[in-house]
Order: sequence, then structure tokens, then C-alpha cells
Amino acid sequence: MRGYSRRGVIVGGAAAAVALLTGAGQGRGRAPERRRQAPLAVVTGEGGFTAPATAAAGDVAFRVHTTGRTTGYVGLAQLRGGATEDEFRARLRRVFETEGAENIRAAREFAATAELFGGAQTHPGQDLTFTAHLEPGRYLVLEFLDFQGARGRDPEPGQEYLRALTVADAQRGGTAPRPAAVLTARDVPGKGPRFKLEGRILPGRPLRYVNAMGRDQVDELVFYPIEDDSVTENDLQAFFDGSTAEPPFDMARVLGTPPLSPGREVIVELPLKPGRYAVATWANSLEDARPLAAHGQYFIITAR
Repeated sequence: MRGYSRRGVIVGGAAAAVALLTGAGQGRGRAPERRRQAPLAVVTGEGGFTAPATAAAGDVAFRVHTTGRTTGYVGLAQLRGGATEDEFRARLRRVFETEGAENIRAAREFAATAELFGGAQTHPGQDLTFTAHLEPGRYLVLEFLDFQGARGRDPEPGQEYLRALTVADAQRGGTAPRPAAVLTARDVPGKGPRFKLEGRILPGRPLRYVNAMGRDQVDELVFYPIEDDSVTENDLQAFFDGSTAEPPFDMARVLGTPPLSPGREVIVELPLKPGRYAVATWANSLEDARPLAAHGQYFIITAR
């Protein structure tokens, strides 16, 4: 297993995004139109973790900044079925520590523990904003890399970066940004897991990511820049299924979102530069515990 993990990310949740309201003139008797609000700041790094404690219900934007390579994988979750934070921590660790049939059991157990709303995967020098639709309640903001051993800070159990976020209905939040494209993770009969792109992925423009995999299958979305123009999707397949050892893209400059539970959406504002990118996922399949990318959930795009 490579350090960047073939055990990978967990085996599919955030945000019902809505179109941006323009805020044009407000006529007599018309309710004020909601405007987009400033993102809430999340800062993660070896020196500490800061996250908001409260937010207004609605479309809530978060801007994630990381100061180190062992952090920058910030997610949003909500506990299910009376689960405790200690159970959440222990079950999430188990997902990243197991393989094969044991990993599938761990992933299903974790899926019963929490609903996942996506978030931000980024690296030093590139802040990333994501928007999730949140109803009133209690949520958790966490650093996923803290649960992945040597990939992250590798803290002692119970010392992972995890903060409570209370979402109140006192004042509804702003609107989500209008996406330039929609990318949907889905299971295609006879083919397996695939991505469906509607619209164009443009540098600096929001992207809506939808997990339509179903059957408890969480999924994530990552973008890796490709520097070598000769790289093809066959090279991606060879890497993800283990036929080649070296990645055909730059894994250090990852951008994307952590896992979403099935049926969830999130809007991410990726600071992409013009060029070619591998679009993929490290989420493990609930069928065989292999990465969904090894089953074909990847493709190459050109942002321009």
C-alpha cells in the first residue's frame, strides 16, 4: 500500500446547492433577496486548527487554508443514530486502517455513524472555498488526514482536529454560487462507477459535485495537474489498478472535496489554472474495497 493510500478514502455527503440570486432591485412588497455571504474561515496546520463554532442555516460557504503538507483535507459531517464523537473518531480511523472485507465492514459501520457533506482538499498556497446546504443542527468540522496515520500529523486517538459547528435557523444564510458545470458520480449498469460531466470545467468557476452512486457508497472528487502531454486515460487506468507504480500526475497539488454521502451535493470553487487535469477518486468500493478509480471512475479534462 502506498502512503497516499490504496486503502484510500472511505467507501460516498454535502450540499443541495441552489442558483445565485442577482440581488437586482427590490420592489415594494417584495422580500429582500438573499445575497452570497462571506465564507467562514477554516485554518488547518501543524500549529493548530481553527473553525467556526456557529453558522446560519442555508447555503453556508467555508474557505479552507492549510499551512502544511500533513493537513488540508477538511470535511464536514453530522452524527447519525445517536453516535458519539468518540465512536466517530474510532470508526473513521478503522476505515483507513483496514483492507478487503474488513474495510467494507468498517466503511458500512462508519456510514451508519455519520452523514458526510464534502469539504475541501487543498495544499499550501491554494485556498479552496466550498458551499454546503445545511439545515439547523450540530455538525463536525474535521481534518481527515489526522485519521490516516503517517499521511497526516498522526496524532494520538482522541487528539485529531475535530470541532463542533452549531447551525441555527435564526437568520437564513446566503445563496450558493452559480456553477459553470455539474459533475455527477454514478454507477452505470454494465460499466461500473463513472463520472458524468455537464457543462465545462473552467478555471476560477464553481463546480457542483453530486454523489448519485446510491447503496451507501460514499464518493469523493480530486483533481491532479498533468504536466506530461503524452499522458492518456490508459496511463491513469494502469496506475489506479496497480499496473504501474508512479502516478502520471502531480499528487502534491491536489484540489477537490472529501467524501460525500450518497444523495448529497457540494459546490467547490477550485483554483484551477489552465491545463490538463486527472479527475478521479480514492473512495473505496463497497463491493471489493478497491478504489472506485480502479473500476473506471476517472477521466482527463482540459481547463481553459
